[in-house]
Amino acid sequence: MTAATMPIWVAVLAVTYAVGCQSSRSDPIGSPGAVMQRSIGFDDIAPAGFTLKQCWNAMGMDSQERVYIGFTSRRADAREDFVVFRYDPSTGERRLLGTFMDASQAAGNLQPAEEIPKGHTRMLETDGKMYMGSQGFHDLKAAIDTLPNYRGSHLYAYDLSSGKLEDISRPLPGGVVTEHQGLIALSHASAPDLLVGLAHPSSDIVLFDYRHGRVQQIVRGSRIYTYRGTEDPAQRDEVHRIWVYDWKSKASTETAYTATGGFWNGQTWTRDGETIYLATVNGELYKLDIETEVFTHLGHFLPREDYAAGERVNSLYGITLSADEKRIYGIPRRSRSGGSNLYSYEIATGAVTLVGALERAIYTGSHMRDSRGNIYFARFGDGESWEGKARLAIVHPSGR
Repeated sequence: MTAATMPIWVAVLAVTYAVGCQSSRSDPIGSPGAVMQRSIGFDDIAPAGFTLKQCWNAMGMDSQERVYIGFTSRRADAREDFVVFRYDPSTGERRLLGTFMDASQAAGNLQPAEEIPKGHTRMLETDGKMYMGSQGFHDLKAAIDTLPNYRGSHLYAYDLSSGKLEDISRPLPGGVVTEHQGLIALSHASAPDLLVGLAHPSSDIVLFDYRHGRVQQIVRGSRIYTYRGTEDPAQRDEVHRIWVYDWKSKASTETAYTATGGFWNGQTWTRDGETIYLATVNGELYKLDIETEVFTHLGHFLPREDYAAGERVNSLYGITLSADEKRIYGIPRRSRSGGSNLYSYEIATGAVTLVGALERAIYTGSHMRDSRGNIYFARFGDGESWEGKARLAIVHPSGR
């Protein structure tokens, strides 16, 4: 992915306990079709008294293919915090890296009544650190009159060499990246060398100079594409414009393209960076050609016969390309049949096919694939409940 055409999507340690390091505990799950799933738990190495609840795409992978994942959690004192772990597939090692609130407390950057329930961004490796952003509230689907009650977003960095999770927002004005808002998406731009975040609920673009520890610019509104729809399946047919921010002109303008099916909620890209695939929360799939800057609607992420029969996707929380880049995998939550099934989109034909059934749960995560052909998702709940049983899910479509 290049800085010239970088989409960001809307849904981005000194502690009081010892950092945990344990071998893997997993449960292999055989399922219909050619799918094998393993479920990696972290409850036994979580901080004392913590209950792991949910994960909203807060995942990442470093250059050694170690997987990072964070969970919205309830602390022993009933406050909500966000806990970060690492899993090494080559050794099975699981490690507790820390919590957002403890990292902020250690930096002297946590207010007395402040809670940080969400890490909502992708975790990015840059210059030997894994970066991730926070959101101090759960959601704002209705009135936003409570927004001034929330302090704002923090930016955290886990140093791969020192093993320390730090709140790097402390030197910023007010100690936060965005006041009274969250960061729900995070990308890296190489020219200029910046972290690019998306603020919620304003959809402001935040350009952060991580090498000098400062917010370079907040864009209210190379090229950054943004699109914002709703989440309610009843509004899936609403159509909105795709916007672009141009580095040179420093202007945000409407493009000639539109999208539908709710907000962008997942992206995956080819190794050469020339093509980016995007999925909306209600199951629409799009392709962005980097060279031509053309968006193409690829259709709905369900088999054609199911779509013709009236079936729809109520929620799709991430997509990932196959290792050979011929297929796109996702786990949509269907409007009628329920369950948790892995589907693949064949890029050459446009056909969506059922690969196999998975353990019933809510699945999130985008572009999480290793060289072994494993695909990584966060999973929680049981398909009906939206919290609890929080795990890292490892799926291998071939069943190995």
